[in-house]
Amino acid sequence: MKAKEIPLIYNQRHRRKIGDFLVCENVLNQNHPLHQHDFYEIEYITEGSGTHLINGKSYTVQKGDLLFITPMDFHGFETANIKTITVHFYAKDMSPEIAQMLSYLNADIVRGAGEKTVADLKYLVGVFKSNRDYAILQLKNVIEIIVLDLFGTKAINYEKKYASDAVSQAIGFININFRNEITLNIIREKFSVSPAYFSREFKRRTGMCFNDYLAEKRFDYAKKLLLNGNRVIDACYESGFGTVRNFSRRFKEKYGVTPKEYANGKNNS
Repeated sequence: MKAKEIPLIYNQRHRRKIGDFLVCENVLNQNHPLHQHDFYEIEYITEGSGTHLINGKSYTVQKGDLLFITPMDFHGFETANIKTITVHFYAKDMSPEIAQMLSYLNADIVRGAGEKTVADLKYLVGVFKSNRDYAILQLKNVIEIIVLDLFGTKAINYEKKYASDAVSQAIGFININFRNEITLNIIREKFSVSPAYFSREFKRRTGMCFNDYLAEKRFDYAKKLLLNGNRVIDACYESGFGTVRNFSRRFKEKYGVTPKEYANGKNNS
């Protein structure tokens, strides 16, 4: 039986939303503990400064910086005086092209966001506050513009490396859904590509076989869970591994320590 779901701190359910979108002017007047959420987040710092904690690293941030957080990240703040414009959204609500692009992006800090991006964020605040007609469509379109302005170059570079075909679409699907059951048959049915061709092309593009790539995604996520104080059983099931025994054995083989030892700081990786 699957372990209970890990609570998602700062969950949208506790705030008013328009569809699945949330836009707010936020005040961080105390330290915000490490947390994870199931949506993408953009935070633009309008006032103040502090330390942004992301996936085990610390970064000094200040007015003018923009933070981009994915559903696979753990982040928090050490601060008492930061104000932000905060945007929450899901890949499912974006166009297929933007959703595909999001699947390749990692957490990022944009130092000194441009005037156009700042103006677009302020526009989003106005749309959300007024809840005007077609608000969801406006929120979606402006968020897509912001993402393209900030990360479009990275997407273009990716497209130059890998054509936008069934294999690259499948890689994006894996990057988002690795915690769920994914098999070559599921890939075949969803993307109409033969398992043999997909396996060969997948290894050519990623340098890894399908099973190793999927395991690597799951191990990386499990390590974040463990370092964030979650139990071994939760890290196992939430990252997509079948049984705790199998997870612990494979973890020890890969990193030389048990998941529990890794969580306690005895890691070699």
